[in-house]
Amino acid sequence: MCAEGATPVLTRLDADMPEHRHGMNYRPTLAAKGEGRYVAEGLLFHMPGRWQLTFEVEHAGRRGRLATEIVLE
Repeated sequence: MCAEGATPVLTRLDADMPEHRHGMNYRPTLAAKGEGRYVAEGLLFHMPGRWQLTFEVEHAGRRGRLATEIVLE
C-alpha cells in the first residue's frame, strides 16, 4: 500500500515492437485480483524480437506510465 493509503490502479497495458513500428493485434484485458495485483489476458506476441510493455497507472488523481522490455526468441 502507498503512503497515501491508496493502492495504485493499473488502467491499461499495451505492447509494441519499436523496431517494426507496430504493436499487438489485440488489446489485452485486465482483471484486478486485490492488493495491487492484476491478471492480463489476451497478450498475443505474434513474432519474435524486442517488445516494449507499457503500463498506465493511476494513483491519487495522477496518471503515469511505466515501461519495460522483453525479448522473445
